[in-house]
Amino acid sequence: MNIFFDHQTFSQQNYGGISRYFCELIAGINQQPTDHQAHLSLLVSNNAHLQEKGLGTVSFFPNLPFHRTQPFIYKLNKAFNRLEMRTRSYDVFHATYYEPYFLEHIRKRPVVVTFLDMIHEKYHTVFPELAADHQVMAWKKEIVNRASAIIAISENTKRDLIDYYRIPPERIRVIYLGSSVSVEQVTPETTTESPYLLFVGNRGIYKNFEPFLRAVAPLLRAHQVRLVCAGGGAFTPREIAILQELMVTQLVEHKPITDTTLRQLYSRALAFVFPSLYEGFGIPVLEAFACNCPILLSNRSSLPEIAGSAALYFDPDDAVSMQQATERMLTDARLRQTLRQQGHQQLLQFSWEKTVRETLDLYQRL
Repeated sequence: MNIFFDHQTFSQQNYGGISRYFCELIAGINQQPTDHQAHLSLLVSNNAHLQEKGLGTVSFFPNLPFHRTQPFIYKLNKAFNRLEMRTRSYDVFHATYYEPYFLEHIRKRPVVVTFLDMIHEKYHTVFPELAADHQVMAWKKEIVNRASAIIAISENTKRDLIDYYRIPPERIRVIYLGSSVSVEQVTPETTTESPYLLFVGNRGIYKNFEPFLRAVAPLLRAHQVRLVCAGGGAFTPREIAILQELMVTQLVEHKPITDTTLRQLYSRALAFVFPSLYEGFGIPVLEAFACNCPILLSNRSSLPEIAGSAALYFDPDDAVSMQQATERMLTDARLRQTLRQQGHQQLLQFSWEKTVRETLDLYQRL
């Protein structure tokens, strides 16, 4: 069986959860002791996860800013995909994002699409940035009607799909994701630096960073605990102004990351904090589990489904709830140790090997 993966997410991301998922899936299929072959149709890309998984491709002016190279990368790869769709032999087509441009080229072959979240549908009336990307919702509607099979990465995402698109439940297969950080990669870390909470990734819109920061700033000052923001880009002028307003400029810092430095940050943190309003899955939860890091977590969307009893939860819309949960995490060492132990047990339910196995089973059923 030959599976054709298109270019979309690798033309739109230099790094991130979506492209990491597809890299793990493609590499995992090709490592199986079977005749299955995953083909990624890609001409150029600057995506970091391709290199990590040995799926390297030709880079495209990698030293230029992303916003300058991305439109050209997308157009080149889309044209290349159209050519390969007509000339290659393949049995199943798996779209890596939602643009349905491929439907006119693949004839009657089965189409699989993975729905990673329904953030546009749920929050486009709240956040203008999501409303501006209205095209994604139109694409989803078209592709839902044509897909041979639909993968949802959590039961929560499946429920949202049913609610918004009235899809029969039997058309949707829930296949969980895994963690690219394994427990074996993590060595116990000791440090003499001051204690910190860890926030990972993008801080914009529904990630809820600013409300969380405002809620816990008094605790940072009172306990002299830092908040380390890993990845997600340098602080914006607005964020810098807020840090000054809250008098925590010396206690909140940004750190660029690699996979190695991210593991170190998790393993040394007092806790990982995830105040997001919505997540389709939440890979950082599994990364924190693998790194022996206690988790302080929003009680929304898929997050309780993934973390189970191995996290301390708060209401991300309630400043008092965020503050009280954070203070408890800071002051209760026994709780932190219990969450570490429970996190290791919860992590056993998830792996990329399981993701690959269940996805191949879906392809074969088609």
